[in-house]
Amino acid sequence: MSNLGKLFKEIRLSKKWSIRQAAKKMGISYSYLSILEKGVDPRTGKDSNPKPETLKMISKAYDYPYEELMKAAGYLSEDVQIQKKFDHDIFVKNILLIMGNMTAEEFSDDIYQKTGYQIKPSQIKSYIDGDIEPFPGTINILSKYAQVTPDFWYVPNTEESLRKEREKYNETILKATSQTFDKNFETFLNLDDDIKNFLSSEENMPYIKAAMEARSKNITADTLKLLIDTIAKEVKKAK
Repeated sequence: MSNLGKLFKEIRLSKKWSIRQAAKKMGISYSYLSILEKGVDPRTGKDSNPKPETLKMISKAYDYPYEELMKAAGYLSEDVQIQKKFDHDIFVKNILLIMGNMTAEEFSDDIYQKTGYQIKPSQIKSYIDGDIEPFPGTINILSKYAQVTPDFWYVPNTEESLRKEREKYNETILKATSQTFDKNFETFLNLDDDIKNFLSSEENMPYIKAAMEARSKNITADTLKLLIDTIAKEVKKAK
């Protein structure tokens, strides 16, 4: 068991939750959470390496500091965090750089449209006026919206440095997407021929989409089959 996996398990047990209860609160499958706790993916034999988005879900479900999970996963360096100092004036200048000519209301709406997260106009105005400082979660939302790393907000920036930061950010995203595709394609190649043929058939796309949606909502294969059988019987009766 890896140190990160051990930490996941210790937090869960401290809350006296079963692995199924914890997974349900996170919105992930209990089998995936089990893999994370063991620290090794049995399909590849490699470290499970949860993504920052997954760590965020775990942080929220367990009410455990997201930054600490990021450190434990190796995404953040302890030394870097110690040296990093928040400067509100720098943060405000970066906010205004990102906003451009938008009003706080337009900026708030644009953030919601592009990320699905809401930062209220009154909250944005309070940041600019120096009344409040942003939480780490707010920094993450703004980073996703602006396509920059969280470190962006701790140093002065210009239009040019913002452009370079976005280029670097998108290169990282593209690389991560490419790696995920390679892994998924490798998994696909190792499937039996009949399964590959089924997945490659256009007429089977509705079934595959339904299965994927069911999985995202933690509906088991047996439950999905039961639902399909029930619907099929009702259709026959109607005829």
